[in-house]
Amino acid sequence: MLNDYERAELENYLANRFVRQPENIQDEDFISQWQEWIDQSADCEAGEILNTYICKKLPAKFNEPSKILIEIYNSTAGSVPVIIFDDSSDFESFIVNLIYKGQRPDDIAQMGASFIFGKKQRFLVLSKKYYSNTAPEFVGLPSEEWREKSMILRREHECTHYYTKKFYGSASNNLHDELIADFFGIYAVFGYYKAKLFKHFMGIDGTHKGRLSLYTSGLSPNVRKAVEEIACRSSDWLEEWSKSEEFLRMSSAERINFLCEKNVTEMFESYIIGRN
Repeated sequence: MLNDYERAELENYLANRFVRQPENIQDEDFISQWQEWIDQSADCEAGEILNTYICKKLPAKFNEPSKILIEIYNSTAGSVPVIIFDDSSDFESFIVNLIYKGQRPDDIAQMGASFIFGKKQRFLVLSKKYYSNTAPEFVGLPSEEWREKSMILRREHECTHYYTKKFYGSASNNLHDELIADFFGIYAVFGYYKAKLFKHFMGIDGTHKGRLSLYTSGLSPNVRKAVEEIACRSSDWLEEWSKSEEFLRMSSAERINFLCEKNVTEMFESYIIGRN
C-alpha cells in the first residue's frame, strides 16, 4: 500500500501532459533544405554532407561513411528527415559530437536513436543496434534481419514522439510516452502488438535490465514498483485494444490521438475492469 505522499507522487507521474495543439501538418521549410543535401549526396558520401552542414562545429570521424543513409520519411506527422547509421560507432561519434560537444557520455553504448527537435531543424538519428538490447533469439529472427527491424522500430517510435511533440506539445521520458511510441514501433515491425515484447523492452519481465529505469528515475521505490505493475497491465490492455474493431477502423493519426487522450491510469483501469 502506498502512503499519502507516495500516492501523490504516483498521481503526479501519471498525469496526462498531452495538450492538443492547433492542427497543422504542413511540411516545414527545412524539408526543402534537407532535400538539397540529399541530392548532393549523389556526388559525395553522406558522411561529408553531415559534417559540412549538420556537424560542422565538430566534424565526426566516420568508419563507414558510405553506409550512412539520409532520407526524408513520410511519417504520420508529415515529412521528417532521417539519418540512418549502419555502423554503431559512427552513430555514436555523430551523437557525441553533435549533442554532447565531443564529451562521450557513459551510457552512449545503450543509445540507439535520437530525436532532434529545434526551431530551425527537426530530424531523427537512428542506429541498427538491437532494439532495447534485445537479442535476435528472443524475437525469433536472424541477426541482420533484427538489426534492420530494430531500425524500423526506432523510426516509428521516434516518429510517434515527433507527432506527439508537434500536435500535443510533449515528448517526454515517461511511461505514457513510451507506451505509445513502443506500441506503434512494435506494430509497424511485426504487424501486431504483443505486450510480451513491450515488457521485455522495458525490462519488467525479469529477463534483462531494459529501459523502464530510465523513465522512473527519481521516484520512490514503492512508486517505481507501482509504475511497473501499471505498465504491465496497460500494455496488456493495449494488446487487447489492438485487436478490436474500434482500432481497426482508425487511421494511424486517430490511433495516436486516442492514446494521447487516454491516460495511463485509464488504460490500467480498462484492463482491470475487463478482467472482472
